[in-house]
Order: sequence, then structure tokens, then C-alpha cells
Amino acid sequence: MKLICGVHNHKMAKSFVGHSYTGRLTKDEKIVVADMMKFMVKPRNILLTLKEHNDNSYTTIKQIYNVRHAYRSSIRGSNTEMQQLMMLLDRDQYIHWHRLKDDNVVRHLFWSHPDAVKLTNFCNLVFLIDNTYKANRYKLSLLDIVGVTPT
Repeated sequence: MKLICGVHNHKMAKSFVGHSYTGRLTKDEKIVVADMMKFMVKPRNILLTLKEHNDNSYTTIKQIYNVRHAYRSSIRGSNTEMQQLMMLLDRDQYIHWHRLKDDNVVRHLFWSHPDAVKLTNFCNLVFLIDNTYKANRYKLSLLDIVGVTPT
């Protein structure tokens, strides 16, 4: 490497907020983020907690999102999101059914908690069914079924 000019071509930054190097999380902070994620804490509250423990922290919300994504990916392993969902449905003994379009494209997916099926069999008087079209990010329909019981 050959140094042409030893003078910076920009002024020094007044603050390190937003710099990836100074805002990076330590191993302990990543553990705190993972623990808080397990309790469904919102990212903004995770960031506030980290800033309360370290006044000199330059961490931004984007870095919290990146750590959350990396943690979820490490839990999922090599499974895709759909494979992870199917694995969790099997593990937690949900009643589920799916239909494939091709060999690897899910066309329809249904799941229900076992206690909901028991309630349906016990009290099947009133059901509210709502089919919302193109309401989610994949522009697919969402079918919501709610049962009303005398309890």
C-alpha cells in the first residue's frame, strides 16, 4: 500500500452514533438481547435497557434487529421458516394439515390447538368465520375461525 496524502478528506465526526464499529454489541450484551427476546420484549425496550446499563453505548435499533435475526437463524439452523413451523407444530402436538402445490411449495396450511378442538367438540353452537383477502405481506387470504362458548 502506498500513502499518497496523509490528510483526511473529511471532518472528524462529532458523534459516533450510527457507526457500526462503535455501536457493535459485546458478547454479554448479545446474551442479554437473546434472554429478553425469549420473554417477547420489544426491540425498543431492549435498546433502552442496554443504554441504561451502559451510558457510553452507541448501539442503534438496527443493530438490535440484526442480533435478533442472527439469534433466530441460529435457533432455526438449516431449516427454512416453513420447516421450522412444521417442526414446532409437531413438537407441540398441534393438529395440523397442509397441501402442497408442487413438491416443495405449500399451498394450504391449517393448524389448531388441541384444546380448541376439544372445546369445539364440547360447545359447537356459535362460530364466527372471517376470511380476509390479501391482508398480509404475501397477499394471501387468511381464514380466522372464532368459537363462542357458554363459558
